[in-house]
Amino acid sequence: MKKELEILKEKFIHAKTEKEKELIDVEMKKLAEKNGESFANSMLEMVRETANRAEELVVKEKLQSVLPIISVSYFAKNYFNKSRHWLYQRINGNIVNGKPAKFNENEIKILNSALQDVSKKIGSVVLQ
Repeated sequence: MKKELEILKEKFIHAKTEKEKELIDVEMKKLAEKNGESFANSMLEMVRETANRAEELVVKEKLQSVLPIISVSYFAKNYFNKSRHWLYQRINGNIVNGKPAKFNENEIKILNSALQDVSKKIGSVVLQ
């Protein structure tokens, strides 16, 4: 069911007319009538995947303005004990072992803390 819904989703994204969208809507209704529970579960899973992807994009977007300023290597090594490649994979959502790399909840907390820590260190520097 999920595969069928993903195909319809792609068709909807690329639909150019309202008539095409209406035909896709009819196909969606047929799938829902065919097996309502499977349809609902598949839709819920797709919504969760979309929400997760949106969260990943938000992280990348928020970091976009500071990435040219900060040393990703420093953050990776000192706050995560990892390589800069590891950190970039998560920032960019690169495919690793067949899945997009992403930060888990704890890693997001560490990253927030690291950004605040570096911000305080920079803010405390005063040259006279």
